Amino acid sequence: MSFDLALVGGAVVGLAAGALLLPVTQRELAAAIGRSAETPPPPELTVRRWHRIALVVLSGLLPAAVLARAGWSVVALPPLLLLLGLVPLAYCDLTRLLLPRTMVHATTAVVGLSVLLAASMTGHWHRAAGAALCGLGLFLVLFAINLANPAWMAFGDVRLAPAVGLGLAWVSPIALVQGFFLANVLAALVGLALMIGQRAGRRTALPFGVFLAAASALIIMAWS
Repeated sequence: MSFDLALVGGAVVGLAAGALLLPVTQRELAAAIGRSAETPPPPELTVRRWHRIALVVLSGLLPAAVLARAGWSVVALPPLLLLLGLVPLAYCDLTRLLLPRTMVHATTAVVGLSVLLAASMTGHWHRAAGAALCGLGLFLVLFAINLANPAWMAFGDVRLAPAVGLGLAWVSPIALVQGFFLANVLAALVGLALMIGQRAGRRTALPFGVFLAAASALIIMAWS
């Protein structure tokens, strides 16, 4: 497939997926806020117009960029679906410090099914097994951090670990290690910058899901 066709096709698929996920994001974010607060969220809770535009555009750009580099292949499906799921999740975490559990579980299920589909079509069952083990490993690492001190790692990030682990480890276990390392570096740099600017302190919670999403996108782009 030509570069132009892969680029346009990826953009169209991504834009369509981003537009379809907008109402789901708004509904699940409101539900998550309602569960985490003593009072229900205000009825005017909506995703701002320019935020909606940014989410749809980003959902189109990421698949377009990856497919333009890697080409259309069932092997590219797990990381692509991971990226499409991470875009709205990162938005929720950035704006409300929440990762709606329904969206997290749906992303994990979709990425997991895509790994099974790709493995069945290519015969790479060892690769799928390795990705599953890596996803479990990342979950256990984040769970241990959360167990040691929930202030260091929210449980929403722990729930997100299997999806990130599956998607990145399907590319390569090394990609997962790189992604986790990069997410921590990004979190440290942003936290340091906020403290220098006196906009945060040592106890300020940071949306680690955003850094996981950003690191995953960068690593997938690099490996594609």
